[in-house]
Amino acid sequence: MPKHLMIAVDWFGPYDLDSAWEAAKSDYGHALYMCLGRRPYQRSTTLQYVGIGNNVHTRLNEDHHKLRKVTREREIWLGDIATAEPSGKKLKVTRATLDYAEWLHARFLQLPLNEKKTKTLPSRSVTVLNRWFKTDYETLRRNRPHPDWPDLIDYPNYELPARLVWFGGKQKYFIAPSYAKP
Repeated sequence: MPKHLMIAVDWFGPYDLDSAWEAAKSDYGHALYMCLGRRPYQRSTTLQYVGIGNNVHTRLNEDHHKLRKVTREREIWLGDIATAEPSGKKLKVTRATLDYAEWLHARFLQLPLNEKKTKTLPSRSVTVLNRWFKTDYETLRRNRPHPDWPDLIDYPNYELPARLVWFGGKQKYFIAPSYAKP
């Protein structure tokens, strides 16, 4: 059985799409991006889509098949993995930390524009810790960007409940094996 993987993600933002492209081009290679905003007929801002890229700036444009659906109050957050890759043989081209961080966000937050990685569970136990910074890359934000974005996503993968944790007391449990159902 593989060991538990702990991933810390430092999120920087918010950016509009053009600013995110500029920041990603100069400061990011392999990274995540999260889109918040409203699609037509939505009344409130929600978490919409999470994605990854080996050259993430190439993904951040108006031609993106999912980002163009978020037409109002769109903001982009860029996620930088702050932990090392797991040791051992690489099974995929995509970095494991990026892949699993995206997978946990898409699966357990049930992001409406994500289709892949929402139906199945990760193949190993993983925990993702989210931390949010301002665009100066130094100042830690006091509040998370959206109330539905948890500080911690924990998937233990051995008959224990997966959970989303908001520091400050709020927790949401997924009792095993009910979280295995889409």
